[in-house]
Amino acid sequence: MKIEANDKEVQDIFALGYFKIPRFQRPYSWMEEEVINFWEDIVIRDYKHYFIGSMVVYQTEKPYYGIVDGQQRLTTITLMLAAIRNAFLDYEDENLAKGVHQYIEKANIDNINEYILNAETSFPYLQGYIQSFKKVDIKCNVGNEEQNLKSAFELINKKIYDIIPKYDKNDCSNSLFQERKNQIIDSLKNIRNKILSLKLVFIQLDNEDDAYLIFETLNTRGKDLTTQDLVKNLLLQKLRASNINLDTYKVIWNGILEKFDDNGLDKNIVESFLYHHWLSKYGDTTQKQLFGEIKKHISSSSSNESENKSHLLLLELQKNSEYYVSIVSPENHQWNPEEKNSIQKSLKALRLFNVKQQTSMILSIIRAYREGKITLRIVRKLLWKIECFHFIFNAITSQRSSGSIAPLYSKIAQDLSKTDSLDKIQSIINELSRKLQEKLPSFDEFNVDFMDLIYTKNKQRDKKIIQYILEKLIGENINGLPIDYISASIEHLLPQSKGDEAIVGNIGNLILVDKITNGEDLKDLDFRKKIDILKNKKYPLDVDLISANQWSEKEIKERGESMAHKAYYEIWCL
Repeated sequence: MKIEANDKEVQDIFALGYFKIPRFQRPYSWMEEEVINFWEDIVIRDYKHYFIGSMVVYQTEKPYYGIVDGQQRLTTITLMLAAIRNAFLDYEDENLAKGVHQYIEKANIDNINEYILNAETSFPYLQGYIQSFKKVDIKCNVGNEEQNLKSAFELINKKIYDIIPKYDKNDCSNSLFQERKNQIIDSLKNIRNKILSLKLVFIQLDNEDDAYLIFETLNTRGKDLTTQDLVKNLLLQKLRASNINLDTYKVIWNGILEKFDDNGLDKNIVESFLYHHWLSKYGDTTQKQLFGEIKKHISSSSSNESENKSHLLLLELQKNSEYYVSIVSPENHQWNPEEKNSIQKSLKALRLFNVKQQTSMILSIIRAYREGKITLRIVRKLLWKIECFHFIFNAITSQRSSGSIAPLYSKIAQDLSKTDSLDKIQSIINELSRKLQEKLPSFDEFNVDFMDLIYTKNKQRDKKIIQYILEKLIGENINGLPIDYISASIEHLLPQSKGDEAIVGNIGNLILVDKITNGEDLKDLDFRKKIDILKNKKYPLDVDLISANQWSEKEIKERGESMAHKAYYEIWCL
């Protein structure tokens, strides 16, 4: 590997040729803090020669370079130059604007204008809205990268106009304004010169193969690169584009990212997806070791075999990303009515419990269902067992797993992934049920924590889990008609104004009713009148409510414990 390194200024770099952000690179991701720090280091602090680190490139053909390291800084510098150019235009100095613009766009050997920095992932937003000498009226998708570019560009513009005032044409005839304008132009020139004279070490590699290796080495030793960046780099290194104009593999990878972005999911969710996909199919590992495991899996003595493995993994990720989105964002997925009443409800419940250990198992279940290996009945059965376990284990008793539950799920998920046999699938269901039962807390422990659940206007932490419990205790229907739980609210049988908060808020004092009944009929009536109203409305009342002649602390606690017993042994029973 030949490496050539030289000290250069930014203006020398831009004069060398054209720079492309290659397929393995990350999108632009600098946030406000990075942009402000970069701006202050360059513009505010008075450094004569400011060093901004290194830039690593490889030459594809003269005068075109691919960027291995330094694309975030180079992109930000381009945004700064574009903002300065626009400020010159605001002050009607087109010559100075064109002088800056030559570091953004210049004619190639065919005398056709070409942008010096070329980014595929943000095309055409970066080119049309920021780099273009005159803003181009084009429509394009604004994803995370485009939003980051927009925010950074707006911030830089704000910083410039913090230094210089906005141009007001009404002041043009004022002689004092002309003098002030000259001072403003000099300020803009000063910022321009500081940016163009920034110093860096320019490192040039021989070829793209060396670039992939250097990219991985540089970034795994730093803190910026994520597992998804490394995996993308690795896969695209193995899967070279067969057409210069269409990089199919990069399109597939970007499509995976877009699935998460389109559902409004945080970009960090991709890290979790890669991790849970691996756990669901290949083996147990840690997130820190994941990239090493993937690299080991893909690596082979034969380049064809390595390419085939990479291709298969990329297609797996493409398909499973759709399944994963439905798991982490069940409310946005299009379920059919049967799936909505089973799969979606369980997935939403697990999100309510705020647990993630089961995700690899859930992914394996959804994958098996979507690929026709198991029926909806089996899916419903498996998900309900998992929901029951985590309701007791996490939502009520807040147990610590000691790191044993995630590996258990991972092992069973892999077993499910490897079989098509119905007998084996049934054996897997039995094993999952048995293993979860072994880890289940006792009823006594459950009962104590269940009775500690409380909901009042001052204590709302348990509200959602209490509503979930009350819904399950009532069931799906009343008198054969489905219940509209969206419009239901929690009613305190003993009014909040007439008792101790710990008693009034106890789950034994709570029922779920529709908002009209709660607000207009029950109000603050005494217990017997409320029960009579609910009876007339054919509301499904439990025996503790029907048989009670009075409603005090004793009856509330008895009903609470009765609810706990039913919950543990009848409803959420493994």
